[in-house]
Amino acid sequence: FLDRETAKIDALIAEQEKLIALLAEKRQATISHAVTKGLNPDAPMKDSGVEWLGDVPAHWGIKKLKSLTNFLGGGTPSRENLSFWNGSIPWVSPKDMKRELIDSAEECITEEGLTKSSSNLITTGCVLVVVRSGILQHTIPVAINAVPVAINQDMKALDFCAGSCLNNFFLRWVQGLNDLLLLVWSKQGATVESIEHSYLAETLIALPPMGEQKSIVAFLNAEITRLDDLTTEATRAIALLKERRTALISAAVTGKIDVRTLA
Repeated sequence: FLDRETAKIDALIAEQEKLIALLAEKRQATISHAVTKGLNPDAPMKDSGVEWLGDVPAHWGIKKLKSLTNFLGGGTPSRENLSFWNGSIPWVSPKDMKRELIDSAEECITEEGLTKSSSNLITTGCVLVVVRSGILQHTIPVAINAVPVAINQDMKALDFCAGSCLNNFFLRWVQGLNDLLLLVWSKQGATVESIEHSYLAETLIALPPMGEQKSIVAFLNAEITRLDDLTTEATRAIALLKERRTALISAAVTGKIDVRTLA
C-alpha cells in the first residue's frame, strides 16, 4: 500500500519540481529578451558590435558602462573599535544581497565608523553589485538600496547619471544576462571568485530611450510577479505533498488506517 501511494505522491512532487525549473527558465528568458531585444518584435535590428550580445534594436544606443555611472566602493571599519559598530547606518555585505530591494542589513555602523574607514555613504537608489564572493560561481547578486547604506569591500555601488540608465533597467539587465556576464566580468586565475573592475567598467550596454526603459521595466515587473507567484504555488504544493506523504506513512505503520483491503 505504502509503496504504491508514496510512488503516486513522489510523482506529483517531481512534476511540481519540474514546473519550478521551467518557470525559472521562463523567468530568465523573459528578462534576457526584454532587455536586449525590447518589447516590439517588429523593431528594425542592428549588430551591437558585441559578440555575446548579438543584434539589438536599431534605435538603441551602445554605451560603455563607465560613461553612464559612477562606481563607489566600500570598506570595513575596524572591528576592534566598538564605537564604529551597532549604529544606524546599514552596512551591506554579500550576505545581505538575497533580495532586490535593500532597506536593512545584518550589521550597522556609526557615523564615526563611516568617516574613519574606507567605506562610503551610498545614496538611495544606487545599484549594488557583489564583486567578490563564492556565490559568483553561479550568480551575480544585484539589488537597489531603498535607504542610504554603506557597503563592504566585496561590493560596488553604481550611481547612474540622470537620464542615462534606470537603476531598475540595469538590475534586470544583469539578471537577464547573468550567465554571460559571469564569463565577461570574471577575473581569471583568482583564488576567490571576483569581478574585475576594468571589465565591468568597459562593458558595452545597449540602451533604449528612457521612456522605453520604463516600459520594459514595468512589463518585466508584472511578468516576474506572475511567474514568482506560480513558483510560490508550486513550492507550497510540494510542501503539502511531503506533509501528506509523512502523515500517510505514519498513519499506516501505527494502525490508524486499515490498509488490508486498500492494499
